Amino acid sequence: MNWAKVKNILIVIFLILNIVLAYMNYQKNSSIYTLTSQQESNIKKLLYENNIMLYTLLPKQYPPMRKLILAPVIFSEDEKDQIIKTFFNTNDGISIYIEKIEPDIIQTVYKKDGKTIGFSDGRISYSEELNFKEQVIYSKEDAKKLADNFLKKMDYNLSDLKVDFMEEEKGLYRFLYYETYKDSYIYNSYIEILIRAEGIEYADIYKMKPVKYTEFSRSIYAPDEILFGFMNQFKKIEDNKSIIVIQKIDIGYLIESDKRTDSGWEAIPYYRITLADGRSFFLNAYTSKMSFENAKIQF
Repeated sequence: MNWAKVKNILIVIFLILNIVLAYMNYQKNSSIYTLTSQQESNIKKLLYENNIMLYTLLPKQYPPMRKLILAPVIFSEDEKDQIIKTFFNTNDGISIYIEKIEPDIIQTVYKKDGKTIGFSDGRISYSEELNFKEQVIYSKEDAKKLADNFLKKMDYNLSDLKVDFMEEEKGLYRFLYYETYKDSYIYNSYIEILIRAEGIEYADIYKMKPVKYTEFSRSIYAPDEILFGFMNQFKKIEDNKSIIVIQKIDIGYLIESDKRTDSGWEAIPYYRITLADGRSFFLNAYTSKMSFENAKIQF
């Protein structure tokens, strides 16, 4: 008997069995963390009975997630110079001063010809005086194009961003662009742009970079369980009989507090529920408890 040939055949069989078992295990785990149509139907019915309308698709997958360490982006002098030159076309004739923007935060401000750019750790602010400017925005599409061009000037890759849009009133547009990490929102890393008919009035940029995952993966609540938790907690803070419309639900990372580690801030998996009136509510994906903090963090 050719034992070498038999050995090779057994090795191939062993490898095939391992592949089959791995695939079966993957399928089993995927099904465990997949929202079923029955779950979706049940939660929609329950919400409807409590005057909450669900007008959005729910996340289908909710696999275990780890915590993520985030740190503010520190802009180098060369990066600042490039941004200043991009918007002012020169580095000459610019007024420079320091101002306090929050109790513990100062920024370096550059100003010229009605345009202002401020830099602090993890944040850039931009504003422009639009009085007596000609109208350049006639539609939502014009505003979106202007916002996209602004971000390209700031060296953003638009494909790496997720955008939310809210039209506040006629002729006034506000866009929120969120950075993502492995397809999850980073709620503390975003760009808010306000556009009027004459152009961009202001833009606030909060920029965080992922450092590393921390701790082991933990199970998170399913989307239907999160919505059930939202319904019960929302009643406690807003006890009225008016109809509530949920327009969007997504998941990402949110910094819970201003406590800092050696590497940065610890971000927790959170669901975000956005209502038709523009309000957003964050629920901890590990506990389903609602956070009453917004997505900004002081550095």
